Amino acid sequence: MPTIGIVEEHRMTRMGIEQVLIRSPRLEVIASVGTVDELAGSGLRPDVVVLDPVAHPGTSVPGVIGTLSASSAVLVLSPSSEPGDLLAVLKAGAYGVVTKHTDDTEFLSAVEAVARGSLYLAAGLGGHLHSELSRRTPGESQGLARREVETLRLIAQGYTHGQIARLMALSEATVNTYVKRIRAKLNAGNKAELTRKAIELGYIDESGPGPQPLGARVNGLRACGAPSQLMVRPTRAH
Repeated sequence: MPTIGIVEEHRMTRMGIEQVLIRSPRLEVIASVGTVDELAGSGLRPDVVVLDPVAHPGTSVPGVIGTLSASSAVLVLSPSSEPGDLLAVLKAGAYGVVTKHTDDTEFLSAVEAVARGSLYLAAGLGGHLHSELSRRTPGESQGLARREVETLRLIAQGYTHGQIARLMALSEATVNTYVKRIRAKLNAGNKAELTRKAIELGYIDESGPGPQPLGARVNGLRACGAPSQLMVRPTRAH
């Protein structure tokens, strides 16, 4: 059963989050604290940390996320439906972002998805991510060959290695080789990290639909061919 830690400075809000989480028989809350320092001092290392970054004024949000993500998957709780920089949050190591307007059902889905090692954007945030991406030009190739870039895009859209092989008219063994090269070049260990890299480099676009395994939808960013949240299934290690 995944263990959950809550870092939220406002006690009443923290208690409300805890009450939502304990409804799920698939999650166990083991820490509910006001600051990252308190969590560190407890010696606990939950599988998922629900983090309110506003609780750390004067501290770099990416820095806080980076520190936590060394031992836990981080789900950021944005104070509004218009977070300042989704790309920066994802680049820092967060596995997902929800807002304080996210309803209880979706919040539980987000926590469970992040616990599985999936990336998750709450419904409504896809449009903001698309806006950020539209202001960026595709990143440097990082040494990726053209076919490796195609493979990375399909991985980020949720395709399996077998599906990619069929789409690209390659053997699955060749696709596996491409994926190994991409991971080495981008220093990415699993599908969630590869998807994050694809976002950072500007390789996610509206060029076409992806398969159902991507599950949720990204508003305006048709990573799977339908509009809402981004959820890449499943593993934190491949």
